[in-house]
Amino acid sequence: MLLAIFRIIFVLFFLNIVAIYGQVPDNVASVELSASTFPIERPFTISVIIPNSENRVTVPFPDIPGFIKTGVTTSMSPSEVNGKTITNQVITQTYQALAPGRFRIPPFSIEINGETVQSVGTILVVQPSAKSSVPLSTTLATVATTSSDAAFLDIRTSKSSVYMGEGLALTVSFFVADNYPYVLDFKGLDKQIQAISKKIRPANSWEESEPITELKPVPVLIKGKKYREIQLYQSIFFPLSNQSVQIPSVAIQLTRTRPFIGPPTAQLERVLFTSKPLTIKVKALPAHPLRGRVSVGTFRLEEALERQGIHIGQSVRYTFAITGEGNIATIPAPVLVNEGPELDIFPPEEKHAISHFGNQITGHKTFSYFIVPRQNGQILLANHFQWIYFDPKTARYDTLRSKVRLQVGSHNTQDGSQPAILADNANVRSETGQVASTDRSFYAGITAMDSTRQPISISVLIRAIANVLIIIMLLGMVFVFFKKQHTGR
Repeated sequence: MLLAIFRIIFVLFFLNIVAIYGQVPDNVASVELSASTFPIERPFTISVIIPNSENRVTVPFPDIPGFIKTGVTTSMSPSEVNGKTITNQVITQTYQALAPGRFRIPPFSIEINGETVQSVGTILVVQPSAKSSVPLSTTLATVATTSSDAAFLDIRTSKSSVYMGEGLALTVSFFVADNYPYVLDFKGLDKQIQAISKKIRPANSWEESEPITELKPVPVLIKGKKYREIQLYQSIFFPLSNQSVQIPSVAIQLTRTRPFIGPPTAQLERVLFTSKPLTIKVKALPAHPLRGRVSVGTFRLEEALERQGIHIGQSVRYTFAITGEGNIATIPAPVLVNEGPELDIFPPEEKHAISHFGNQITGHKTFSYFIVPRQNGQILLANHFQWIYFDPKTARYDTLRSKVRLQVGSHNTQDGSQPAILADNANVRSETGQVASTDRSFYAGITAMDSTRQPISISVLIRAIANVLIIIMLLGMVFVFFKKQHTGR
């Protein structure tokens, strides 16, 4: 009898443990669709969220009849789960409707890292524009071609000259006129594109690439003539020296069917298409004590203070987030100035997120500091934090300074339950990293710190309870075994 009761309790215990851990969401990718009813001016998006993924993933997004794909954005948004940093990757494909109407997206699946993610699809309602609509087509004025070119390979850049450290988008495309009389075969281009990318990649540059997963024709206008553009390669480079970037001529070989008069037969032939070389001037930054060590781009500051009204020796988290367009990944930490006796500033935790869209790299990088005040009064953080950068749009150096004031030991002291004080809207998604430590003392003001409140980890508590119950059950099994042996005699 006792053995049967023990078996029931044992089974229920492990079923309970499975139920507890079964409530934790699976670490699987998911698909999100944007609003299904929208005006024609607004794009439609499909996003894939990949949990705990730091490597860039190529996602084969589906085609939607009546829409064209206009760009892919990628962002990294790490978060903390049970004390561990998990990097969530969000990849978004943007679609643009060609005309108003109703469009159906049938159920589809996307394979990511060997795992298949399902979507039930939806019905899209594209509303007409209030303004007079114009047929959707992109006009390219920077493509080097003549009116006689019916099919050609082209390399173009977003700018003819850049400053050292400024982003330069490089695109390799193949153009085919609507009246081109041949059928081209684009199969087996992977090796050719890899060879082209190695040949045109600028030396001594930081690269942020966005892989092209499919060869999709997009209608464009070039000098009033209708073409279909097929992008083969696209990347953004940040030159690290002021040497001019030389892009050599490259070529691809395609097979085409040549029509001729007579019976309906076709003659296959190989055709070589060659691009023209390019030269992009890289300008040196103006004279400055930090020239060559500052970031280049257009940025703004978003900062946050965990709480106000603290006492001497209490720590507070201060977030200094740099947001904008540029080489986000290499942004250095703010310069600490006037490190006087009023503050202890500890090394920051670095986090960043990057998004790719067309010819731009945007995102934000966050530096989270712990600050310990050593005297009462109002402390202006602008006297301690500053970040210098070069803005290529104004061709001038600029400085981001804090606007936060920290109140220490005031009669208006508030407890830590007050929400964070925001200087801007610092809603930051991030990718974790660490920087080198400084020689600040960690023990400054430690006698005034409150150590009575300790965090409780749910996972640790569950493991402790499970271990205790397992030990009790093992003891119970031993007791039942010896009891049975004793009664059996």
